Amino acid sequence: MALTALATMAVDAPLRALTEAFAAQSGHQVNVQVDTSPNIARRLADGQTADILVAQAGLIDQLIVEGRALGDSRAPIGKIGVGVAISRGGTRPDISTPEALKAALLQADAVVCSGGASGVHVERMLRGMGVADRLSATTVYVSSGAAVMERLGASRDNEIGFTMISEVRLGEAHGGSLVGPLPDAFQHYTVYDAVVMSASEAPDTARAFVSLLGSPAARETFAVSGWEF
Repeated sequence: MALTALATMAVDAPLRALTEAFAAQSGHQVNVQVDTSPNIARRLADGQTADILVAQAGLIDQLIVEGRALGDSRAPIGKIGVGVAISRGGTRPDISTPEALKAALLQADAVVCSGGASGVHVERMLRGMGVADRLSATTVYVSSGAAVMERLGASRDNEIGFTMISEVRLGEAHGGSLVGPLPDAFQHYTVYDAVVMSASEAPDTARAFVSLLGSPAARETFAVSGWEF
């Protein structure tokens, strides 16, 4: 039996590792589709469904109220913060304080942001820092965290990028690298849960996979990608 899972890109690497473990244990495959959080919300609003959803806790709250997700199957995944990454050709900046991060951004050739949940936060952060207008000519929005890391990996300029820490770590294979998390004053954590969708034709098997995602063993897998609990 093959299940379908719709999941935020922030869980990509650990989720795929856990699908392999689940297949080995149960004999059931889980076919994963990953997308940005805004795109997942749009796809669900358009009527798409799956056996399993891994998404922001607020979206899952809404789906449970609407009867589209099974509340008693819900399992917490964890929370992930926003990371700062540097391009292949960039100079590693000091981001230890809000003032240092501001200075680094003003010196960068480009500031690269994701079209996902982290990009919404970074846009607010730049406005709050008072630099959004000054950086408007150098701020670039790309479709996803993966696209942020692909650009940074290809760039020989001094570019700074932002996306979820887990996406930075996954994307370091392209050549960009993690500098660190946002300073505490600017950091924003997004909480994610997993749930079985009401339309699942294999709810018991889907529940077993969601239970695995919420297990202590799964937390160890998520922690490697920068997740916190």
